[in-house]
Amino acid sequence: MSKIKVLIPLDGSAKSMHSIDWLKKFFSSEDVEITLLVVTEVILTKEIVVANLLESIGHESEQILDNAVEMLEGYAVTKLTGTGRTSDLILNEARDGNYDLIIMTKSSVKGISRIIGSVTSQVVRDSEVAVVVVPE
Repeated sequence: MSKIKVLIPLDGSAKSMHSIDWLKKFFSSEDVEITLLVVTEVILTKEIVVANLLESIGHESEQILDNAVEMLEGYAVTKLTGTGRTSDLILNEARDGNYDLIIMTKSSVKGISRIIGSVTSQVVRDSEVAVVVVPE
């Protein structure tokens, strides 16, 4: 039997790491192959990007991924980073990578108007694959 391909977008918050806890609760290392994705949204002002800022963002993304890989010891894990509109990169990776499942957490923004975040909402709305939204 083939493994389930799972995409887990992370933003570095403790809340986003709940996706990993949820996965480990329901899937063994024999069940899944996991891709962790960290997307950095960069806003260009007059198309000027500071090289040092991008380098710093890259280091931060790698640290997030390394921490997540530690949590997934024994699982088959691939690490990806990207720059752009977060929901678009998640959706494109899910489609192009032929994933079976996306596991995401709710928004880190508090308040009744933000039950789930705008990125999560768009992924749920537009995904061609199943999406699990993990509560806090």
